[in-house]
Amino acid sequence: MDIAWLAPPSEEHVSEMELLVGPILEGKGGYSYDTFTLADGLRSSFRYRRVEEARYDQRALSAEAQRDPRWHITMCGTLSEFNTAVEAVRNADANLPQRGEER
Repeated sequence: MDIAWLAPPSEEHVSEMELLVGPILEGKGGYSYDTFTLADGLRSSFRYRRVEEARYDQRALSAEAQRDPRWHITMCGTLSEFNTAVEAVRNADANLPQRGEER
């Protein structure tokens, strides 16, 4: 059964989502990067042996997310920038009224 057909997207059901992509870092014998969304939290990519492979994966992820207009993608150049962006998204979500809650 295709669940997407049960609730077709509409302005009421579709929300914008923030995707933060961290820089490629070297560690534990390979290269990887982190991503963050409110839905999935902090996630690490696969560990690649070569930086070019990690960069290719990072670009492919970004290109795929850009196909969906609901995604707002932020590519962070430094770990500090990534951590600051994660905290900003978490704080913004904490300040928004939750479903069924009025301010």
